[in-house]
Amino acid sequence: MRHPILARRTTLAAYLLAWVPFGGLMAVLGRSQGWTWTEALTLAVAQTLSAAFLVLSAWYLCRALPLERVQSSARWVAWSVDALLVGLAWAGLATLEARALALIPDFLDLPSKVAKAFPVLWALGALFQAAGIALHYLLLALERSRDAEKAGQALKALAQEAELKALRAQINPHFLFNSLNSISALTSLDPAKARTMCVLLSDFLRITLGLGERASVSLTEELALLRTYLEIEKVRFGRRLEVAWDIQEAVAAIHLPPLLLQPLVENAIKHGIAQVAEGGVLDIRAWAEDGRALIQVENPRDPDEPVPPGLGLGLRAVRERLKGRFGERARLELESGPTFHRVRLNIPLHESKEAPCAP
Repeated sequence: MRHPILARRTTLAAYLLAWVPFGGLMAVLGRSQGWTWTEALTLAVAQTLSAAFLVLSAWYLCRALPLERVQSSARWVAWSVDALLVGLAWAGLATLEARALALIPDFLDLPSKVAKAFPVLWALGALFQAAGIALHYLLLALERSRDAEKAGQALKALAQEAELKALRAQINPHFLFNSLNSISALTSLDPAKARTMCVLLSDFLRITLGLGERASVSLTEELALLRTYLEIEKVRFGRRLEVAWDIQEAVAAIHLPPLLLQPLVENAIKHGIAQVAEGGVLDIRAWAEDGRALIQVENPRDPDEPVPPGLGLGLRAVRERLKGRFGERARLELESGPTFHRVRLNIPLHESKEAPCAP
């Protein structure tokens, strides 16, 4: 695996720039050993570059000795030996650099000065390598964290894909059976209406499959699917089913997970309209309020029927999908009265203006 610092030029440049203060420290150290400023600054530049690249070798030691797998005593021995060897190599490079610079008249005395400071340079090089080891363990931890995050995102994407596939597969069987039965009955009673219902059912299934392939859809697209679904249900229920729409333009462009509203409307018909002898009005509203987008489905209910306890599977899935998309910033709210049942989605308006990237 390529070294993370060497992988990008910008990272390498930032890393080398971070060594500038250490170069100044080495120049000051050279002056403290009796070197001239020319000698101290020249050797400091060469030694800083040498140290910067020697310390990079700690990456491979850290990868070979992961903290969670190698015993502590073995790690300490390896770290100490590595720091001493790299420090020795760095001090040796200083000796070679001083001899090379001695070819210039102004640096004739530099080799003897470096030889005198050799133990100090060795110790300083070992300290640099020890710091490099700590730095590279930190880089490894960040790398593992990024890998874990990527793996988590991949698993989340797979889960979302599986969820969408499940949604496409779980179109209410009762709805399909009832629709097919209605079509079968209409073929002899009203062939034209049977053909219309076939076309509507085909459109509904096509739109459902198309929306389910996407990461998110606009509220307008989601409502178009609901309109097709409700046209089919109107054929079944006739005058017992009326629909009132009130959709503000301010929220028409918001984006939601696909097929999010379908379970709300199905429940409203199955547990509401279908249970009331005279039927009633299915009220679908969407509006903006205090920086929130509110989407509400309200249906009449039979006062003699008990209120279903808790959430059904469909509503529970809606709540989980809201949480997955918006976290705790979105809510699914339920309210029931003697003659009505109301479900409301409450989501942050500014976070639903654009569709997120597909998994």
